[in-house]
Amino acid sequence: MQFKLVSFVGAALFASSVAAICPGYNYGIIDVGRDVATGKEGYAVVDDSCTQVAGAITSNPCDEPLFSCSPPPITIVGLHYGGQNYACRGDVNSGYCGGTHVQVCCRNDGN
Repeated sequence: MQFKLVSFVGAALFASSVAAICPGYNYGIIDVGRDVATGKEGYAVVDDSCTQVAGAITSNPCDEPLFSCSPPPITIVGLHYGGQNYACRGDVNSGYCGGTHVQVCCRNDGN
């Protein structure tokens, strides 16, 4: 399944100014919720200033080439973006974008 930009997230989620998210990381991933029209879940990849750089609308993020997932309990543990691989994990300082919690923070692992 090819990833698509999450258009339904739009400006509303990221319109407000926020403090930097995921200090020491390159990106954060947000589960932006279910799209009522498609029944699929939206995921936004954001930089440290909450600007969306990529995303996916999918019924299973683990099927997306953009992400890698852990075994159960499933969480996103990898981001594949811009020809680079990023290791992702939860962080107590992950923060919020427009009031929505950043689930995992991703840092380039050198690959």
